[in-house]
Formats: sequence, C-alpha cells, structure tokens
Amino acid sequence: MFRWRKVRKANVPKDVRDVCERIGETVIAMVLAGGLTPHGDERAKIHTYPVSRDHAGDWLIERGDKDQQHEERLECAEWAILIFVILVSSLTQQCSCLGNF
Repeated sequence: MFRWRKVRKANVPKDVRDVCERIGETVIAMVLAGGLTPHGDERAKIHTYPVSRDHAGDWLIERGDKDQQHEERLECAEWAILIFVILVSSLTQQCSCLGNF
C-alpha cells in the first residue's frame, strides 16, 4: 500500500503560528534567511527573538511537509484517473470488436 508522507507537526506557540500564517511562507523564509528586515511589530518579533526564529523555522518545515503530502495525493489521484480512462477505453474497444461477429 502507498504510504503518505508523514507531516512533522511543529510545536509552535499559537501567537507565533498566527503570525506565520498571516505573513506566509515566502516572507518567513526571507526573514529567516536574513534577506528581509521586517517592518511592523509582529514580523519584527520573528526576526528579533531567536526562540521565535526557531519556531518559525519549524513552522516552515511543517508547511513543506503538508505541501509535499498534498502533491503526492494529487499525483495519486491523477494516476488513478489515468488508469481508469485506459481501462474504460480498452473495455469499450473490446466490446465494439465483439459486436462485429
């Protein structure tokens, strides 16, 4: 059986999680990489405090796992649809060939 990727749930405080969800993955990644000096209290909290930076990094890992799991499930659904279409088309061709006799 196909095993889905396990999502590593981050132990992030609610206030940091809310800030991360509001700002988004791209901005959080830029803040953690040091390429963005944030303006505003909530973004500066993640940039300034090392504990909040660690939590934001854990949150990014969790989001990456969720995105990867979503992609795997979509690919599985696409394969299932493709197999279904192939089976249906081959069965209809066989039935139409039997009608010629």
